[in-house]
Amino acid sequence: MSCPHASAAAAYVKAAHPDWSPAAIKSALMTTAYIMDSRKHPDLEFAYGSGHINPLDATDPGLVYDASVADY
Repeated sequence: MSCPHASAAAAYVKAAHPDWSPAAIKSALMTTAYIMDSRKHPDLEFAYGSGHINPLDATDPGLVYDASVADY
C-alpha cells in the first residue's frame, strides 16, 4: 500500500513546485521523513528506508538534492 501513498505525496509536492525535477521531489520526501524506531525490530534496521514520509514538510524542505544523470 505504500506506492499509492508515495505517489500521492509526490503529486502533492509537484503541485506546490511544478518546476522541480523528479529527483528534487524524491529528495524533498526523503529528507523530511520521520525517522522510524529501529529498536522495535533490530533485524529490520535498514528496511525502513528514509522513514515515514511527511508531504506537508516536503513542500518546504529547506534543502533539496537535485541529482542528474551526470551525478551517477
